[in-house]
Amino acid sequence: MTERTPNAEQDLVGDFDLEMISPPCVPGAAHWSAQARLEADISEVLPYLNARFPKAQYDPDAQVLILKKDGKKCAFRPRLISVAPVEDREEAHRLLTDIAVLVNRTWRDREDIRPSWEKRTTPSVMELYRRLPRTNCKQCGYATCMAFAADLREGTTTLSCCPQLAEDRHAENREALEKLLA
Repeated sequence: MTERTPNAEQDLVGDFDLEMISPPCVPGAAHWSAQARLEADISEVLPYLNARFPKAQYDPDAQVLILKKDGKKCAFRPRLISVAPVEDREEAHRLLTDIAVLVNRTWRDREDIRPSWEKRTTPSVMELYRRLPRTNCKQCGYATCMAFAADLREGTTTLSCCPQLAEDRHAENREALEKLLA
């Protein structure tokens, strides 16, 4: 089904085909992923979005930018924008329309934005876990250091929640973690 977004002549994203995808690893899940298949190639706007969202993950070689917006994961590719999780088609359409407006606004404002082709990635849960004390002491409020690492990666907890990292014997790992999460 083709969805319509408000557009002007200079907009990159106008009409898009909305596709709802059930997570393959969670049959019967209460949430979906939504994809907007685009008529236009939006790869030229990705460095501008990367500049506008310094916490985004960006790989200029793969032409993909991933960011979190309002608790949703948004992925931008040359002819595809994905967002997840979404509850239904109505929410998906609203979110993707808002994202299309963001892309179009960024494209219109590109003269005022210095594009960034800087490659940025988010460390894996294992990279973070390897630098934690790995004692599963539960002082941080998590059952395991692995669970703490997962939420650390998602940004829902901070290094300061791990009291052991404040100890001198973990200074090197704490500094490495700070650098990874910067």
